[in-house]
Amino acid sequence: MNLSIDLKKLMFTVGKRMGGMKAFKNYPWDNKSIKDIWEDHGGAFIQIEGLDQSVKPDITTWNGAHLVLSSKAHSVLSKELAPYGEFLPITLDGEPYVIFNCLNAVAADKSISEADIQDDLWMGIKNIGFTDEDVASNLIFKTRFDRCANLYCGDRFKTLIEEAELKGLNFSENLVAAF
Repeated sequence: MNLSIDLKKLMFTVGKRMGGMKAFKNYPWDNKSIKDIWEDHGGAFIQIEGLDQSVKPDITTWNGAHLVLSSKAHSVLSKELAPYGEFLPITLDGEPYVIFNCLNAVAADKSISEADIQDDLWMGIKNIGFTDEDVASNLIFKTRFDRCANLYCGDRFKTLIEEAELKGLNFSENLVAAF
């Protein structure tokens, strides 16, 4: 299911407190905390046409670099995730959820990462990778190499999700699939 949150409301409240629309759009890149200015404007899960989706996810993503956690997922993961970001309460379809705003950025391994630059404009990434040490020592992270557009993790995070039988995330070793 897709997550629908009214971005206009967020921009007029949270964005205004941040200093405007540009600051709101850039906060994932800037790794800024928004916990103190966050407002729960609610939202809803929307079914994707053509897919059989009758169960709301325990855990999913929103806007690329955020996790959305059900109460169950939050109770299982909050202790592990806390050092890597902040939790923002939100009501989805009348139920309490939490958005995890990842504040942990790791540098991409430049020996295997390559940006897609055309006519001096950043178009995305061709390849991206991280050192084994960075993956092992960071439960979850984003990187400025892809403009903080995605979340990355290693086997430790995947194992936590699988052991708790949390539904909603798809893991892929193809790190440039979104590009």
